[in-house]
Amino acid sequence: MISSRVLALSVAVLFAALAGCGDPAPEQQALPTAPKPAAKPKVAQLPNEMVAAVAAGKSADAVSIHFALGSPPTVSTPLPVQIAIVPHKPFTTVRVHFESHDGLTIPMGADYGPAGDIEPDKPLMHQLMLLPAKEGMFMVTASVDTVGDEGNVIRIFSIPVVVGPAQPAAVPAPK
Repeated sequence: MISSRVLALSVAVLFAALAGCGDPAPEQQALPTAPKPAAKPKVAQLPNEMVAAVAAGKSADAVSIHFALGSPPTVSTPLPVQIAIVPHKPFTTVRVHFESHDGLTIPMGADYGPAGDIEPDKPLMHQLMLLPAKEGMFMVTASVDTVGDEGNVIRIFSIPVVVGPAQPAAVPAPK
């Protein structure tokens, strides 16, 4: 049997050992440094109203998609969308397919390319036309197919579109 005195001493030594585990002596502790921000890809000069599409994974490191809506999205009103495809490395070819579902159609501009001999950070401009059929939040998916040093890679981006109710017809001013 272990005496209570030996048990108490063993527990005290165990706690003292655990208390010092993993911590350097106070004089050895370095001051914390702010983590360096991850290098963001350079974005070429784009119009101020353009925003970045949401990339699936780390897709935006190689290429990014930016967009600007031509007007507030409303039901039954054609919606022009200016698209900028910005490669951040050279590619042999770039091709993009835009797709949407459930209440948002793409009557014009569903495909871009293929464009060849792509230079880094030089935007490739494209015009997309959307036609909202009902109110709600919709996603336009952009599948960017690139051919380059890493082979043929498809990257996915999402463009959110929130559609409001149809605008009432303008009432002529009384004469």
